[in-house]
Amino acid sequence: MAESRPFQVLLGEGAVQDLNRLRDAAAAEATQYPDDKSAARTANRTLFKNVLRELQDLETGASKGHHVLGAHRGIGDGRDIVVSKIGDGTGKPNHRLTFREIPGRNAGGTDARDVIAIGARHGDDNVYQQTGARLGRTADRIAELDRFGEAQVGSGGKAHQRHPVLDANRAIAHAFDGQTPLSGTRPLSEAGFGSRTGSSGTTRQAGRQVGGRPDPQRGQ
Repeated sequence: MAESRPFQVLLGEGAVQDLNRLRDAAAAEATQYPDDKSAARTANRTLFKNVLRELQDLETGASKGHHVLGAHRGIGDGRDIVVSKIGDGTGKPNHRLTFREIPGRNAGGTDARDVIAIGARHGDDNVYQQTGARLGRTADRIAELDRFGEAQVGSGGKAHQRHPVLDANRAIAHAFDGQTPLSGTRPLSEAGFGSRTGSSGTTRQAGRQVGGRPDPQRGQ
């Protein structure tokens, strides 16, 4: 019998493109440095693996994200957006995954986590800019998002400070009928990036793309 999970992870077209780009970079790195296990020469593979792990943890409920984005000038209103930190093994995590909590009644019956963007937190077209663009948010503040209030604990807060904010954000999102997935989203498993974890906790299947590209996590 299929394992029941408390959340379904949904991927928009942009998030699928982000995952494909990360996998291509991991595969290219594996080809270029097949025997070099240093952090610098395995960074792309580590990043891709950690993204897949975070997607799985969001689905099982093991992760609730790291912090609420909030409203920031120049990137749009993100008070309903949750941010996960993702590292590549070379230092502090410099990549981010953004998602929104979606009530099950608006997502086919199961509460969902709608992944918007995955990418670097700095630079041109960074993950925050991509998040605002994909949601079509140009205003620094949107009136209908006032219900989410003001996140008082940012990315630097301790877990015991951040987690109640994340729980409150999810409760507000689940009560909000206007919280719906992006058009064209698909479940993680149907997007070809599903993963299943065995009893040992290791990933047995990770991200076979619909197009059948080699999987760098399998050494292909």
